[in-house]
Amino acid sequence: MTDTADVSRGCRGYEENHVQNWCGNISFGSKQKFVPSTVEELQQVVRDAAPPLRVIGRGHSFSPVAECAGGTLVSLARLNLVLDFQPPSDGSVGSITVQGGTTYSEIAKYLAVGRRGALRNLPSCPQFTVAGAIATGTHGSGVHIPNLAADVSMIEFVRADGTLVRYSRETDAATLEGCRVHLGCLGVISELRLDVVPFFEVDARTYADVPLEAAVRALPELWTRCDSLSVWTSGFGRGPGSGSCWITLRHFLPHWAPPELRAPPAAPLEAALLGESGHLLERPMGRYCSDVDAPTTYSPTRREPWHSALSLTLDDQAEETSMAVVDLQAEFFVPLERATEALRAVWAASAGWAFGSPPTSAERVKGLVDAMEFRQVKGDKAWLSPAPVDSLGIHVSFNADLAVRDEVMAAVPALEAALAPFGARFHWGKLSCLRAARVAELYGEGLEQFRSLCDDHDREGKFRNDHVSELLWRRAAPEC
Repeated sequence: MTDTADVSRGCRGYEENHVQNWCGNISFGSKQKFVPSTVEELQQVVRDAAPPLRVIGRGHSFSPVAECAGGTLVSLARLNLVLDFQPPSDGSVGSITVQGGTTYSEIAKYLAVGRRGALRNLPSCPQFTVAGAIATGTHGSGVHIPNLAADVSMIEFVRADGTLVRYSRETDAATLEGCRVHLGCLGVISELRLDVVPFFEVDARTYADVPLEAAVRALPELWTRCDSLSVWTSGFGRGPGSGSCWITLRHFLPHWAPPELRAPPAAPLEAALLGESGHLLERPMGRYCSDVDAPTTYSPTRREPWHSALSLTLDDQAEETSMAVVDLQAEFFVPLERATEALRAVWAASAGWAFGSPPTSAERVKGLVDAMEFRQVKGDKAWLSPAPVDSLGIHVSFNADLAVRDEVMAAVPALEAALAPFGARFHWGKLSCLRAARVAELYGEGLEQFRSLCDDHDREGKFRNDHVSELLWRRAAPEC
């Protein structure tokens, strides 16, 4: 197969991944590109690489984290084997060990065979490589579920000199927990081991046209009523969905967690919350980023396998749906205890923006913002975690059209300013205009620990591009 075919894996939307990211807002600028087929080849590539060396997964980072101007771009698309599987059993967690280029889609497909097992959570788009997702602190949703990196029980890096180093819960628990979110600065991930829980299904119930004000007020109560909650809105500003939202509550059946971490049984939302317009949505909805030439749909209210219910772009057979339609994303994390007031600040900052149509609208309108989503993340102890305490993730899907790009880049700092009083941290793989001084203030001692380990792995800075050098080492500040 060609390099492009290996990266695309038969899914539309990734044809340019050796040149630019999925959205097309970041060009990598590499002088050399490599797609090694063995770990030994990877070690040789790393050892001889011209800096900066950066790794591309499926290109879903919207920040310049993978830029490598004049340097070396490495894809792990051919290093995507399942190396070991230990099935879970009642009361004990299993594991799956994979190479560094493996995607969540590929793991889901492997675990779906014979209902071998499940992961605790998934990103919205499992097309991501596991290595890329954990490097940037990517997450799913659930008030008791931390970001995806917390499921990694072993990680192996290729260091700058081409040697391998491995950290695991059994031998280096504190270092493993600290370094799982690493922005590619510790080396190239060659192997990972993830926890596997027993196979489960999800009872998903989606309510559409829910009054937004009522939902914001009820949010702290809503996330206690289910195992995983997503609230989407196109309603903070102007547009067909103004003043409304849609809510998905998910219950895991059977649940893999101990009883004290399980939500109560599913129950209908009350009329006081739904108002006159809110209703259970049972008709099919279009899938996220579905190809306009071959659209696919899903049923938002039903019981289905874990992998399709926890993602937007996998079907029941764990097959990837098209990613040929793009958006441009930002996301910010605030302490869960301040979620309601933070959302009101976002509402005020975006009140004058044009929003696109919600999925229930017959009118198809594009605006500055396609939609926003609010999810919960359990805090974790990674040194660079965007969610060090229980947090609300405030995600923004901006219109990716070049015609509104300047407006998008003006909107991001407006959101950051609105959320600054809440100590908001940004998603490392999404749009942000925060600078090194603010990063140092937010991450403090954790940043110092991370820098120290980077020096052990890569004293000369082979893995550091201008973007991470500025943010983490205060060098060569780029323009927002």
